Amino acid sequence: MSRQGRASGRSRRSQLGNESFMFFRFLILFAMVPLAELWLLVWMTQRTSLAWTILLVISTGMIGISLVKWQGMKAWQQVQADLAAGKSPSQSILSGVLILVAGAFLLTPGLITDTTGFLLLIPQIRRWVAAAVQKRFVGRVVRSAQGSVWVSSFSSRTQHDPLSEIPDTAELPNVRVVNPDERKIDHS
Repeated sequence: MSRQGRASGRSRRSQLGNESFMFFRFLILFAMVPLAELWLLVWMTQRTSLAWTILLVISTGMIGISLVKWQGMKAWQQVQADLAAGKSPSQSILSGVLILVAGAFLLTPGLITDTTGFLLLIPQIRRWVAAAVQKRFVGRVVRSAQGSVWVSSFSSRTQHDPLSEIPDTAELPNVRVVNPDERKIDHS
């Protein structure tokens, strides 16, 4: 086996290891958060009363959803304003996605998820989380783009000219690549 083949096999194994590690992290997260929520709700019920606990869970959900609706509309207006100004709306879209995640957390009964949802509704915290998500995502895209591509060719009895399938330049669409870090889109 060539050196490149061994390196490729090692990277595939490490990638599978990372995927299974990530799966276990999510499994633990999805098992532990509901247990922690249940323990916290029981603890709060023992300290106050069942009525206060139910009232708190319902009221935080209702207040949170109205805040999500309000901030979601603001995020949508910001996306439209960015597009009208010729700016890249990537930051506004990511903010809207985080508001949607906050809404999901606020709909889930429990104090930990409600706290997380309310924290995501604070614009400064949402910007910090958006920057962290974007940094992690861009890093993964760059690493994926640096990977190897293996191309295999098949022979056939008939000769095929691949250049014959290239359309005339008049038929090609006008495509621009936009850098998400740039705030202004060039319309030239």
